[in-house]
Amino acid sequence: MGLVMRSEAFLSDFSALEPELCITAAYGNILPTKFLKIPSLGTVNIHPSLLPLYRGAAPVQRALQTGVSLAFTVRALDAGPVIARKEMEIDDNIKAPELLDLLFAQGSKLLVQELPSIFDGSATTKAEAQDDSKATLAPKISQEESWLSFDEEASILHNKRDRKREE
Repeated sequence: MGLVMRSEAFLSDFSALEPELCITAAYGNILPTKFLKIPSLGTVNIHPSLLPLYRGAAPVQRALQTGVSLAFTVRALDAGPVIARKEMEIDDNIKAPELLDLLFAQGSKLLVQELPSIFDGSATTKAEAQDDSKATLAPKISQEESWLSFDEEASILHNKRDRKREE
């Protein structure tokens, strides 16, 4: 999909639609500047973490606490101004796919709640810049991280086992 978004034909067709707003969720790439400049109200990302915590591809698998954020998209990894956040209590036994579904459902509700402020422009002024000094990264889970070492605590092995089943 990343290459498609960079193609001049796609960008031309997308621009011809004259979109006011673009919504992204679980996209996984940094969007090109040409794309980001097309929607007049910008692009908003539903991100399954409490930004600036857990920026990246695996926030659910790495989170100790979690929630969902709505943020304007900028040309950096999950770094745009945050329009709204919702912290959520999670069950220790929930699996990552179930949690991801729950977070995106909550993110969708948050988006619907915030759409009026996005369309009237007030979201732009109320959105909070992220403190990059507090940012943590949640890169994609590597193959090395999926190995089990029985020298680790049981809770760590339990979480790795569940993550491995999801892959």
